Amino acid sequence: MVKGVGVSRDLQWVLTRNWSSSLIKARGINRRFSRSPFNPKGLFVPRFEGQYQQKALTIEPNAGGKGVTLVYKKRRHQRKPAKAVARIVLNKDSRRTLKNIKTFCNRNLYRTDLKNVCLRRASAILRSQKPKPIKKSRRTAAPKKAAE
Repeated sequence: MVKGVGVSRDLQWVLTRNWSSSLIKARGINRRFSRSPFNPKGLFVPRFEGQYQQKALTIEPNAGGKGVTLVYKKRRHQRKPAKAVARIVLNKDSRRTLKNIKTFCNRNLYRTDLKNVCLRRASAILRSQKPKPIKKSRRTAAPKKAAE
């Protein structure tokens, strides 16, 4: 008795690319977007679709509003989707956060393009969480002359 059928990721992509639940089509735009949780770029292409890849990772903002969360798939639990997702909370300063993401990707042999996309996304999220400085007006109000 056959317990499972191994289907390649390329065949999975060909069969489901037009009917995926994460596919978003926009009018007037030739690009196809994705709402897949393991798609750091948001484009509906097999290169960034995490549901078709063995190793996938993405960056999300923390719920508290400070720092980011590195979300990745564990290769050892490929056939158990509930156990496959792992999260690492990174809420130090931006330099350490980006260094930790880079080290994680290098040690676990993630693709360079995926690493660079995640670093850019983390950098953008951290930049958006910075407090905005209050801009001072260049002009000061001139003192009103007293009526004589």
